[in-house]
Parts: sequence; structure tokens; C-alpha cells
Amino acid sequence: MAISHFASGADNNAIGGTSPESLAERATKQADNMKIRLRIKDTVLTATLIDSKTARDFISLLPVTLTMNDLFGREKFGHLPRAISDGGERTHSYEVGQIVYWSPGPDVAIFYRNDRQAIPDPGIIVIGKLDSGVEALNVDGSVKVTIELANRSSNDSDKVTAVSNALPAAVPTLEDLRKVAPAFAKYTEGPLLNGLWKRPGLSPRDRSIITVSVLIARNQTIEMPYHFNLALDNGVKPSELSEIITHLAFYSGWANATSAVAVAKEVFAKRGIVSDQPASGNLLPLDEAAEAQRAARVEQDAGSVAPGVVQYTSDLLFHDLWLRPALAPRDRSLVTVSALVANGQVAQVTYHLNRAMDNGLTREQASEMLTQLAFYAGWPNVFSAIPVFKGVFEKRQK
Repeated sequence: MAISHFASGADNNAIGGTSPESLAERATKQADNMKIRLRIKDTVLTATLIDSKTARDFISLLPVTLTMNDLFGREKFGHLPRAISDGGERTHSYEVGQIVYWSPGPDVAIFYRNDRQAIPDPGIIVIGKLDSGVEALNVDGSVKVTIELANRSSNDSDKVTAVSNALPAAVPTLEDLRKVAPAFAKYTEGPLLNGLWKRPGLSPRDRSIITVSVLIARNQTIEMPYHFNLALDNGVKPSELSEIITHLAFYSGWANATSAVAVAKEVFAKRGIVSDQPASGNLLPLDEAAEAQRAARVEQDAGSVAPGVVQYTSDLLFHDLWLRPALAPRDRSLVTVSALVANGQVAQVTYHLNRAMDNGLTREQASEMLTQLAFYAGWPNVFSAIPVFKGVFEKRQK
């Protein structure tokens, strides 16, 4: 399909001294870019994608490894790491061997049998077709399929699964939840989405900051795409989301922040965002008296045990990171306390909750933060933190 497309334009492009050989080479190269390879255990299949926006966007995901489940004894389908362009022509019929995109998933599917049933709305977008070997999919149950460009070097093939498995899986839809755990779907749709997120104690922006912080702190990438998008919709600026990731590199570990960067990159790209987070610049003023007290306490507790940690704590965290203006001090405290509670690190909560309240977090907002955290960090972590919160509240009252 791709070859005939490029060949049809050959005569029109043969101007300005362009040789027939260079045209042929260019056509072959672009046609090769629409060829993909599918590996199912020891079986290797090839397919040709059509030259469309949807197919090209699909190619941008490659290489990818999918667990493709069986549906109706006619197709294997798998969730994509993210949605792709749905601008292609939709249809309600299909042929055996066709590779299609189902946007509500977002899923890619391959048909191995035609049961002559029409595809329901919104229909499917055909992105290509297997060249042969469709019977490899006509097996019971699910199959693990690695999809890559056919012109990819064979030396790279062993790396495909590792790279693909590092990508976050697509977030299950409510319909997915209903199929697997109907009671969980009920709690998600009712108490969580239509209850917790509509409570008046915190703004939607604050709830997003808390939730995003939990996901990053616990490296729970599967819900990051949804909640990163929701945070941006709720008023968190792209530079603030970038700063939350940066802040949590110190409070939950570099690898967790790196995982969040991989997700945020896709979210930003899809929304046409280029992060404007400053790498450096003017810092907020330092509270010299409060910092002197903190430094003296840390030196007394840890100076003889880990002097390097003490030095970095002052130089990097409290003389740099905490003074960066890309995130308001109150928001930075909200991020920190959320991460500490989410990871069960209650020993650090007293200092940081006091700092949060010094930075403008009210007692009512701190209380509601625990309610939000119960759903996203779990009831046990919240109940472990409640005595610490209670102690801070009572001491500040006096």
C-alpha cells in the first residue's frame, strides 16, 4: 500500500535534476518505515501499515510489548501506553489480518477470524494488515506480542521488551473495572470520583497536587497519565508539575522522579506543552533564624553519623530546592507531607507539617489532606500519620 502511494507520485517529483534512482531509494525508505514486525514467542510476522496520521502516531510508540487478550474468538487486542491520533477514517467492518485502532481503549486489535458482526460505535480505524501468518493469533487465551519497526536492527531486538515494559500501561477504564471488579468500579465511580473529589475542604488543584505527589512518591505510573492531565486541567501549571517531579527526586528518590518524567513527557507532547520550568535563577529569601535552628538540630542528630547528608541537606535542600520560586512554599510543603505520609515516613511529618502550616496550610486543609490521602495512599498509612497530625494541631493551639 505504501509502495504504490509513493510510486504514484514519482513522475511529479522528477524535477530539478532528481534522478530516478534517488526517487526509488526515497520511496523504498519511506515504505520500509511503514513495515512492522510482530514477535509472538518464536514466531515472527510482518505487516504493512497504511500511510495515515493514526498509523504514524502508532509507529511513534514502537517498540512496544503488549499482552493481547482474546475477544469473541475473532481478534486479539491490547491496551496501548497512550491514546494515538483518531483522525483516520472509521469503519464498522473488517477483514481477517487487519490491524485496527479502537480509540475508547485505547486499544490496538488484530482480527484472525471474521464473524460477520458489525463493530459498534464509534467504529474502528484500520492502520494496516498482516502480510501473512494470521493463524499464529488463532489460539486460546492471551498472547504476548512485541511490535517494532521491521527495519530495526536485529541487534536491538533483545532490548525491546525491557524498554516497552518500562512504559506505563494504559489506565483501565471504568468499563474495564466493571468487567474485573464490579464492586471496585462502584466505589471508584461513587465515593471516589463523585464524592471525595467534590468535597469542599480542598480545591481541586490542591487535591491534584496531593494525588500526583502520592503517585510519584510510590512510583505508581499506571495512573500518572490520567492524574497529570487532571492536574493541568485543575490549574497546576506545567512548570509546577515539573517542579513537583524535581522536588520529589529528593524526597522519594531519583528513580521515582525519572519514571514520572517519562510519563510527563508523553502528557506534555500530547498537549503541545514545552516545559518552562527554570533550571536555575533567583531564589526566594531565606529565613535565617528558622534555618539556623533547623541546621543546628540536624547537626546534633546526624552530624557525627552522616556529615555528607548534613551538608547536602543544607546546601541542596534548604538553601536551594526549598527556595526555588517555581513552586509556592505552601505547595512545596503540601507535596512533601503527602509523600511522607504515602510512604509511611511519619518520623519526618512533625517538622514538615509544622512548616506547611507556617507556609499557609490551615488546620482544616491539613485534615482534609488526610482524607484525600486515605484513598490514594491507603487507610493504614493515614492512621499511622493521624497521631502525628493530632500532636502538631494540639501543640500549635497552645
